[in-house]
Amino acid sequence: MHGPQIESTAEKGGIFTGVTMYHWLVVIIASCGWLFDCMDQRLFTLARESALKELLAGDPKGLANVKEFIGLATMAMMVGWATGGIIFGIMSDKWGRVKTMVITLMVYSGFTGLCGLAHGWWDFMIYRFLVGLGVGGMFGAATTLVAESVPGRFRTLALGSLQALSAMGNMLGATISLSINPGQENFLGSFSGWRVLFFVGILPAILAVPIMFILKEPEAWKKAKAQAAVPGQGKKVGSMADLFRQPRWRRNTLVGICLGLAGMVGLWGIGFFSPELISTALKEQPLRPRDVTNYLALVEQLKAPPTEAAKHIKGQLSPAVVKLIESSETTSIAEETRQALVKDLNRLITGGSLYQEQVFNANNLKKGTLNLVQQLATKPNKTDQMFLNRQLIEQSLPGTVRELQKTMDNVRGKGMFLQDVGALLGMFAFTFLASVFSRRLAFLLSFAVCLVSTAYVFYALKSASDAYWMLPLMGFAQLAVFAGYSIYFPEIYPTRLRGTGVGFCYNTVRYLAAPFPYMLGWLSTQMEFRHAAILMSGIYLLGMVALIWAPETKGQPLPED
Repeated sequence: MHGPQIESTAEKGGIFTGVTMYHWLVVIIASCGWLFDCMDQRLFTLARESALKELLAGDPKGLANVKEFIGLATMAMMVGWATGGIIFGIMSDKWGRVKTMVITLMVYSGFTGLCGLAHGWWDFMIYRFLVGLGVGGMFGAATTLVAESVPGRFRTLALGSLQALSAMGNMLGATISLSINPGQENFLGSFSGWRVLFFVGILPAILAVPIMFILKEPEAWKKAKAQAAVPGQGKKVGSMADLFRQPRWRRNTLVGICLGLAGMVGLWGIGFFSPELISTALKEQPLRPRDVTNYLALVEQLKAPPTEAAKHIKGQLSPAVVKLIESSETTSIAEETRQALVKDLNRLITGGSLYQEQVFNANNLKKGTLNLVQQLATKPNKTDQMFLNRQLIEQSLPGTVRELQKTMDNVRGKGMFLQDVGALLGMFAFTFLASVFSRRLAFLLSFAVCLVSTAYVFYALKSASDAYWMLPLMGFAQLAVFAGYSIYFPEIYPTRLRGTGVGFCYNTVRYLAAPFPYMLGWLSTQMEFRHAAILMSGIYLLGMVALIWAPETKGQPLPED
């Protein structure tokens, strides 16, 4: 018995035999289309919380349920994604893969930019739906173009790489957020950081130039199109009904939907809420000695409070700590005083509300802090109360305590970047397993690791250091299956239905998956956010069960009928 072999190599050549410069250009340009698509998605994931908190300002009830609005915005994009996947999937079969790529690129980049001009949550939701139209269409057009353009031996590597390189888009979005903090106020004049992030999302539109002038429609598509045009000679191109009319394509479609639903809910309904998980973890974390950036200034301001707010903070400290402060030297602060001060500040942070309207002048508080006051007035919450108390201390004693909002933005950006590094490795790992062993085994292992890692991360992540090693683990598992979709879905349909089938499997599941982000937000109001995410991670069992009926395509030519 021979060991596993890399699939589909011709007798006279290897994987790269017959691969020309044009084939490489197809893979690179198509990968860039999906890469920038994913960059825009990542910008949204990192900016949505800050965006909706600002857009809901003046609506205490909305602010109190901001996680539900985050879920709604994500749901709007996923519904648009599903709709665009179907519409543009059919268009790619009827009009061509290249034309469809150009249209979808302009749609997702243009409306991402418009998100930065949103005036309220309602128009923000509309823009996210329209972005989703372009996002959904790009994947089907790009993967189908690559599948039909490159030699069969090279197809698995090309499609796996296309999906894997999309993680570079996620990483690019996370990197941009480190320079443009979404929670920062007045980043460029009157613009908030999250608005500027969305403006950056317009730039991928430039890619339309090489798509139009370099890429050509695949010969397989031209042939299928020509045959369909001859009465009585060819079968209908891009017929959604044919996906269900014939038993073979019906079975493949149902399997594809189940595989896609498991991965989509796991990623968009759970995994991409890791920024909110980081926020929850850091809000619950106590003030640490290193979070006090200037002990001398802190003690000096508490000795002689410059404002009513600072005087109020001092009045809440224990008499013993006040005595230590009053007796401290002006040149150095004793370690005993430092430890006692941090401990007592933590008592204030974890205790009752420090906020008193007559003490804290609203004009001197940041917009985000005022929004938090409104939110807590409607719906008290221990974690957010701690966050408010921390912000009141930071702003009452400026320049002495590290701003937690900046820390959260920084950790979220770095954590998501590392999650995307894990995703990149996971997608290459899936491609390797699918080539050496089988598609079905690669899916089975991936779904099993997804289930375990997702539940563990949402249970155990408690600090920034946890985020930096746990999120790559979860990203490795959750995104691995998406490489499988790029490889597997084009392999289970004939040329005349390939764009329609890929678009249907990859994007229609978003109609089914769309309520799950909102469900997570709603469940978070009924139970702890972490527990809600762990409960929903059971969706990965659906993907494992669906593999019972999944056809194995390793080493097989693309099907025709």
